[in-house]
Amino acid sequence: MAEEVVLVEGPGLSQMERVIDTFVAPTKTFTDILRNATWWLPFVLGTVVSYLLAWGIQTKIGWSQIVDNAIQASPALQTKLTAMTPQQVALNHKIMQGSFQYSFYAAPVINLLALLIVSVILFATINFGFGAKSEFKAVFSMANYAFLPASIKAIVAGILVLAGAAPENFTVENMLGTNPGFFISTPGALKTFLTSLDVFTIWVVVLMSIGLAIVARAKRSQGFIVVVGWWLVVVIVGTGVKAIFG
Repeated sequence: MAEEVVLVEGPGLSQMERVIDTFVAPTKTFTDILRNATWWLPFVLGTVVSYLLAWGIQTKIGWSQIVDNAIQASPALQTKLTAMTPQQVALNHKIMQGSFQYSFYAAPVINLLALLIVSVILFATINFGFGAKSEFKAVFSMANYAFLPASIKAIVAGILVLAGAAPENFTVENMLGTNPGFFISTPGALKTFLTSLDVFTIWVVVLMSIGLAIVARAKRSQGFIVVVGWWLVVVIVGTGVKAIFG
């Protein structure tokens, strides 16, 4: 039997109240999504934070340094570059700079597409795998709110960058020491796996597990099975790819 979700009578929560409750009373936020699946405020907040972080990186670190750090963290990329001529290395460096820079500028679109894909997968899994009756718009709205801790992570990273964090130690893939992988200097599959165990990532997974169960009117355990199961698949695949390709 699915767990009963009790809808509160009245006007419901405002967008800002939902954002706040995502951190202090997440069940209120996710339950309110059943009343109204609006999701614009988390998207706007994430967009603003992304651009502020990009500005901090460009101002205090520089895209060239970001590329140097990425190369240093990838033995496979280092091997590839050693086989190139100086002109080819310079061209690849320039291309990588543009890739990092424009990926930050396009962050709102990229994030929205990523959340759309995640929502499609969760919607299909909980409905067809567990017989739930969730609406896609509710699952998508839930995902936007559940990802709010990622904005907190970006804010903290931006503050550290602006405060003078060592440019040579900053990588886009692992911005903060909130996971065991941050403290391992040797690149490889182990570092990739431990990086996946990030405090903010786990926070998002927990919120999404709770939220999916509520918007799908399913058991709490089913929400955790779906979300944690897919997260483990992503972790295993990512670690395996790193082990094979470096």
